[in-house]
Amino acid sequence: MEDTRARWDRAFVEAVDFDTWGQVEEATEGYQRLQVAAAAEYVENVLQLSMNRRDGIGKLATALKLRVQELQNSTDNRVGLKGMKALKPYMKEIIVSDALFPLRGLDPEAVLGIVPVEERPDTFYDQQQQPEWEREEEDESKPGPSTGNLRGRPPNLKKGDRILCVFVDKWGFKEGASTFKEPQVSMSVRDQDGELVEAVQETPYGRRISSSSNYVQFETEMYVQTSLNKLGNSCAIFFEFKHYKADKKKKSCKCYCFMEMDEVRAGPVTLEVYKKPTIYKRNKKPVLLSVKPFYLHLHLTVETINE
Repeated sequence: MEDTRARWDRAFVEAVDFDTWGQVEEATEGYQRLQVAAAAEYVENVLQLSMNRRDGIGKLATALKLRVQELQNSTDNRVGLKGMKALKPYMKEIIVSDALFPLRGLDPEAVLGIVPVEERPDTFYDQQQQPEWEREEEDESKPGPSTGNLRGRPPNLKKGDRILCVFVDKWGFKEGASTFKEPQVSMSVRDQDGELVEAVQETPYGRRISSSSNYVQFETEMYVQTSLNKLGNSCAIFFEFKHYKADKKKKSCKCYCFMEMDEVRAGPVTLEVYKKPTIYKRNKKPVLLSVKPFYLHLHLTVETINE
């Protein structure tokens, strides 16, 4: 965990330095890379952190996303360079301690989305003489994990952009759908090195079609946030079936599928299902979960922006 903290801290300091020097492109790229990593950790909890620490990571992802929007669109999201600098002490404590997130009024990225500007406080950082790590009141209205963390149609589209909507229909298993508690599908877009291109999304909990069915049904639309124009042919979209294991008190990945970019075309798609662990780098041959014909069923819609 300390290695991850130190790596994030170095990346953050470098991005803030670029921001301070007015090197917008370099600062934006640095913030975006860290935002993707933070949002992914908030969703997947690979480090098995407490909810308090995860909450701070999710808020960091939101703050970074807002700052990127400010740099790219010359908007005022009330974060600013000053807000980024206020996060420097926190980045020394993130992951490894229960230090509280210092910017107020932010919700974790990938849960509640971005709060409209008019509904936010004048500033996220505290201008009064209050403790640096002042505790915020918990919002009891936050949705639980059963709602998923879908991101919707991507914003700021330009003419010529091609966007992909994936309708996750159902996932088949030989052991039957009733075996799984709180089943979800996570979708991640990754490059040839297995690194995330954008934040991971998860569906709401699926349901079994009938008591005797071998399928878990999701019937959920998931939008890839990155334009297909910007995804190289070496990228791939991964789908992982996750469920809650009560005996281990944690979410587990049962199996996975993936789709390479040359397979992306409008219409119905069935993907083979492979045994875990997920091979994000695709540098080894995956092993089928079952010889029986059970698949992940999708329907793809590709839209080109004409205006």
